[in-house]
Amino acid sequence: MLKMNDLVKLSQTPKSTVLYYVKEGLLPEPLKDKPNFHLYDDRCVELLAFIKYLQTNFSASISQIKQLFSHPNFDWQNPYESLISLIGIIMGAENETFLPSELCQEFSISETELQAMVDDGLLNPREGVFTAKERDILAIVCRCNEAEREMVKTYLQTAKMLATQEVNLTLSALKDSEKKDEKLKHLFDLLLVLKPYVFNMQTLKIYQMESVK
Repeated sequence: MLKMNDLVKLSQTPKSTVLYYVKEGLLPEPLKDKPNFHLYDDRCVELLAFIKYLQTNFSASISQIKQLFSHPNFDWQNPYESLISLIGIIMGAENETFLPSELCQEFSISETELQAMVDDGLLNPREGVFTAKERDILAIVCRCNEAEREMVKTYLQTAKMLATQEVNLTLSALKDSEKKDEKLKHLFDLLLVLKPYVFNMQTLKIYQMESVK
């Protein structure tokens, strides 16, 4: 068990934030051993790190995290393993939704064209529901010229190739019962942190080289 000062130091989280998370049900209630002397479960350090991870890499809101933590299949002891099967809660929770006809009218495309983007994997509505994220992607695609659309096709081809490797790595990690959650955290780092960094930095480097010619 940890005192508040120890929890704040180990997690590098302000006391006010810890108290707010307890109030919101994201952290377990402390053991109130004596008046003004509260002890927190050791797992709170890892849970605080997990909450920060969700906020940083998924832009997760407090309501989304609460929904994730309250799901009956969420395991407090193995949060990253739980995230694999419940990731739709974090990725798909959008308040604003759109009908296909609304998107087609807004962007002056046919429903056939819209469905083709879904079939290609460019748009990925969750259970057939288009959210603000799909609308944002569609807005970008509709602004693209022919050369840019060819680049988008390359994105899709590369993504599908990488997805096979990523899924195989994930399934392999799930088979290994030893340090499973730690391994999955590492895989999330590869997918969410390292991959965008490598792709974007390569673009920046080539742009810098080409711009000085």
